[in-house]
Amino acid sequence: MSDREEDRLEVYRIIQSVREVNKTIFYAFWNEEQHLDLTAIQHMALAILNKRPNIGLSELAEIAHVGSSSMSGVVDRLTKAGYIARGRLEHDRRSLVLTLTPEGKDIMQKVDAMWMERVLPILDIPREQLELLLDVHKQMIMKLTPKGMNQLEQSSNDTTR
Repeated sequence: MSDREEDRLEVYRIIQSVREVNKTIFYAFWNEEQHLDLTAIQHMALAILNKRPNIGLSELAEIAHVGSSSMSGVVDRLTKAGYIARGRLEHDRRSLVLTLTPEGKDIMQKVDAMWMERVLPILDIPREQLELLLDVHKQMIMKLTPKGMNQLEQSSNDTTR
């Protein structure tokens, strides 16, 4: 086997591992979340708005790493469900901002409790290994994206967990 083929297989193995972890996390939670009628992206939008109220659609989409048109549909469904309210800032009546409604805050408390119950076992992994994992993730982001560290710093500041 050539070096290039070995590299290809190694990269594939790494990417598959990351995808499998992501899939496992969301699948484990998705089964619990279904009775709340929320999708994973809807939960993410609510979690972001819980941490950062009064942001616009484009900022919400950017933080969630999805397109504005996709996030627009998510926001529409969450607004219809009564979890998000659209409003305007007093100092800038042109800007449309999003906030959680009392129902949105209530569902977030329920979802957060379920989320923590499902993912807390991750903390059974030794702290040193978790720190190494996070460091490897940072390196991968830096190597795979032009903005690398900017995205990483922003997402770590906007983290929802």
